[in-house]
Amino acid sequence: MMGSWLAVGFAAVAFFSTVAGGLTALRWPGRVQALAALAGGVVLGAAFFDLLPDAIDRAATLHLSTQLPVGASLIGFLSFYTLERFLHHHHREDEGPDRAGLFGASGFVVHSVFDGLAIGLGFRVDTTLGLLVAIAVIGHDFSDGLNTVSYLVTHGQPPGRSRWWLLADALAPLAGAVFASVVPVPPEVFPVAIGFFGGLFVYAASIILLPRAKELSPQTALPLTLGGATAMFLITRLA
Repeated sequence: MMGSWLAVGFAAVAFFSTVAGGLTALRWPGRVQALAALAGGVVLGAAFFDLLPDAIDRAATLHLSTQLPVGASLIGFLSFYTLERFLHHHHREDEGPDRAGLFGASGFVVHSVFDGLAIGLGFRVDTTLGLLVAIAVIGHDFSDGLNTVSYLVTHGQPPGRSRWWLLADALAPLAGAVFASVVPVPPEVFPVAIGFFGGLFVYAASIILLPRAKELSPQTALPLTLGGATAMFLITRLA
């Protein structure tokens, strides 16, 4: 029960992180690169120092093939890559200003639901894993909010409608966390699910976050990214 409350609580923090990202896109569009560089390191660190090793260890403990979580990680990465390419193709088919960009924005909301599922599942496994996953999700949900608003504004949507989509994107992790906290999950599912979310995190960092920091100089971007990854490494060692 405590894990469920923690999952919902941290998903609520992710709500505010998403809103902050969206408002930043509306008010200060030129100040997001440094945060993206830092968050990219945090999310990569969570994937490689915590999620994937934990998934492999749990598979071995359950006498499952350790290739299962590795394959699930690849499937997670490719699933969201395919979704992103699909959305990129179909946003061109939107007709008129009322629909422009809405198909793509719905994809960001789906992504955020999976973020909430990751938090809920993490706390179902143990508190330490849940905390580490929540930190990574909160870090990159800032970018999710920013991306949602930027995408809609770029496609001609008014700020008012963009704010409603931002609210939907911010609420999505809460829905995912509640669902993952109450639905029974067999132990054999955990290694595969954790591996899948590890692939999602690698995708979020390498395809969404770090490219946003490309306008920064290497002297600025690299220390931020390495600092974020190092911080997650230290947290996993001390946890």
